[in-house]
Amino acid sequence: MLALARLYLATVQTGYIHPDEFHQSVQVMARDLLNIDAKKPWEFHPENPIRSVTFSAVVSLPYVFIKYVAPFFTYYLGYELQSPYNLLVAPRILMTFLSFIADYSVYRIARMCFLRPWCCVEVFASSYIMLVYATRTFSNTMELILMAVLLWRVCESMVESTKIIRKQNVLQDLYESAETLQDKVKLVRIKSKLPPYNYVDSAIISVVVTYGAFVRPTFVIFSFIPVAFWLQRGVVTKEVDFSYFNLRCLSLLPGIVVTFLTCVLADSFYYGSLTFTELLFWNVTGRSFIVTPVNFLLYNANENNLATHGLHPYYLHLVVNLPLLHGVLGLLGLWSVSKYMASFITNDMTKKPKIFSIATMLLATFILPVLVLSAVPHQEPRFLLPTLLPLVILHSDDVLLISGKRLKAFKHLCFLAWHVWNIFCVIFFGFLHQGGVTKTMMRVHEHILLQPPHTNTHIVFSDMYTPPTFLLMRRINVVAVAEDGRKYRMAKSVFTYDVGGSRAVSDLHEVTSRIYKEALQNSTRDAELVLCLPASLSEELYNSKPENVSLRRLQRVRGHITMEDPPDMVIDAASFTESCGHVCQFLRRLDQFSIDIIGIYFGPRPDRSERVASLEKTFDIDDETFEVIDEAFDMNEEIFSRKEKTKESNHETFIIDEKTFGTVKKTFRVTEETFEMDEDIFDTDDETFDTNDQTSGTNDQTSGTNDQTSGTDDQTSGTDDQATDTQDQATDTQDQTSDTQDLTSSARDQTSNTDDKSYADIDNFDLKDDYFDPFEDEFELSDEPLIPNTKTYAIRLPKPPKVAAHTREEL
Repeated sequence: MLALARLYLATVQTGYIHPDEFHQSVQVMARDLLNIDAKKPWEFHPENPIRSVTFSAVVSLPYVFIKYVAPFFTYYLGYELQSPYNLLVAPRILMTFLSFIADYSVYRIARMCFLRPWCCVEVFASSYIMLVYATRTFSNTMELILMAVLLWRVCESMVESTKIIRKQNVLQDLYESAETLQDKVKLVRIKSKLPPYNYVDSAIISVVVTYGAFVRPTFVIFSFIPVAFWLQRGVVTKEVDFSYFNLRCLSLLPGIVVTFLTCVLADSFYYGSLTFTELLFWNVTGRSFIVTPVNFLLYNANENNLATHGLHPYYLHLVVNLPLLHGVLGLLGLWSVSKYMASFITNDMTKKPKIFSIATMLLATFILPVLVLSAVPHQEPRFLLPTLLPLVILHSDDVLLISGKRLKAFKHLCFLAWHVWNIFCVIFFGFLHQGGVTKTMMRVHEHILLQPPHTNTHIVFSDMYTPPTFLLMRRINVVAVAEDGRKYRMAKSVFTYDVGGSRAVSDLHEVTSRIYKEALQNSTRDAELVLCLPASLSEELYNSKPENVSLRRLQRVRGHITMEDPPDMVIDAASFTESCGHVCQFLRRLDQFSIDIIGIYFGPRPDRSERVASLEKTFDIDDETFEVIDEAFDMNEEIFSRKEKTKESNHETFIIDEKTFGTVKKTFRVTEETFEMDEDIFDTDDETFDTNDQTSGTNDQTSGTNDQTSGTDDQTSGTDDQATDTQDQATDTQDQTSDTQDLTSSARDQTSNTDDKSYADIDNFDLKDDYFDPFEDEFELSDEPLIPNTKTYAIRLPKPPKVAAHTREEL
């Protein structure tokens, strides 16, 4: 049940424990594997990287699957596999399956130590570390898994070695006491059949320790005690010769060297300091190879660097972080260490605890890393995750209620404290702590998809953990293909800004204003500005906004607790009304545990009269003329909508051969010549003259002079040819829907809709299947003749890609 609960929690958790969960693993690989625009953290800077890519590559293996399988899911199942939710959950599921290795290791160690194995596994799996941390892509989680494997193999080697060494000593004593040669030969044969134990697991131990050092160099501290106990088996007690200690050390070298070189070459190739050609011809120097653990140690040795991440007192691990991680189990571990040290100092030599036992090894594996890491001024609870396993082996019986025994009240208290604490931490760290960040990224992703083209979206994040921008799924290089096969690169349209939380809320208006001005200066596209911040700060943001700024809350993402800016839950000073009393005010404050997605707009949106007045050339017109202009705009919008419908429904696609294409080109030249007749046709259009006469008459009433007023009307209606084009398009739409068509209307039909299609007379040949070749260029041919009882069809020629949008004023 706990295993199923862990798998389920991996898919539904929304909590955000620490930015390293994303920025040291999946965000890096999302950019490299999926071509997603995600900023790499400073730890992966090619000049001096301190993180190995080997860990990020392992936890991001699901992205390789998504990259190559997603097209098949889309084509055959209609399901978009590459979505923000799948990018978030897939690596977590992988880490959850890897965490089961730690559970199995606990089971094997418990059996070797003659403990209740399933009780140990139950305590281990019920810890919120395994339910929350073990399902996340932390390097500390991988450190915990590797530590479990190391302890399992070391404990098994110690148990098996002790058995074999004792058998060897017994056989040696029998050999020395044997009187006949036949008995000695028999004893030698028995001794030769004993299984080897000196170099067993040396390959596994060396690989685990070396790879763990590249995942986190602090793994060397955690692995020091187990490796030391593995090397000394029987040597300190003088059961075997000291030469075996040296031989065991040498047996670790092959695995260390191979793993070390593999990780160094992987990092060197990834960061670009080494190429395959340079390695092949050995054209390398010392700077060609990158050893990230060394860079890590050099960086953390500088206290000024640690100060940028926060300095803590030396007692923080012992007093705060251990109880925070392990609850009552951490307190029991500290109590056991104090008792062990007291008995070791005060008792006689015969009553002192055994130094080289598994219990002593586990106790030292727990306390020594805590003491060493306490000497580092930067301390975080997740740094102590590997200490969970030795604590569970030592004190699992103390936090479980086992039937058949008379239980003390203290054990009931420990049982209750263990489970209550873990349930609380699963809810808090798994769902509420910074729980709105990942949900906000998905909501913003959906918001971006709904934006019109040729609009740049600028997203500002404030007073929250560093957002995992890879969940926005914006491509780095987007290459589009036009209908004629030409390729062109799309410009970047989404920009993110993380302003942190050190500034005042009122300063956000200045920041957003500067971003908006730069956006308009650097691009001809429209700019949209979106601000994401905790709801507890929204009221202050609204109260401090300038007069020329308008704010509109787009969405509220609930379930977000930030310890830096918590809501004020004191309601004594609130203004109560009859409709909203204490309960209402409390619910309002409770609703502030959210993130608000706010749209910021600079200046009021101009109405239609203001947009007309903002043309390059403006004229004073009366109300009647303005109504004519207004109707022209409405008619123009209707024409555009009809043309879009015509594109979708009026034509089907056919395939024609080269001969047919030649005929089409000839007729298309004829069509181009007909465009030169536009002005004559438009001049003969009675309805156009009627519209112009009506506009001219209206202008005569306002100005008094027919010629000047007519010119003013022409310029105001659409600035010269723009107004005439609008009226002609309206006339064409009316003529196409009328019942009477003469030669003039036919010519007008042939010259209409010039931006999308051209008409060609193909009366000289039959449209038979022989003319159509599926391997030739693709054109669109109308299903029915353009003119009834003729062979005149509409053929849509390929169009170049649209590279820019124009506003109504520009058109």
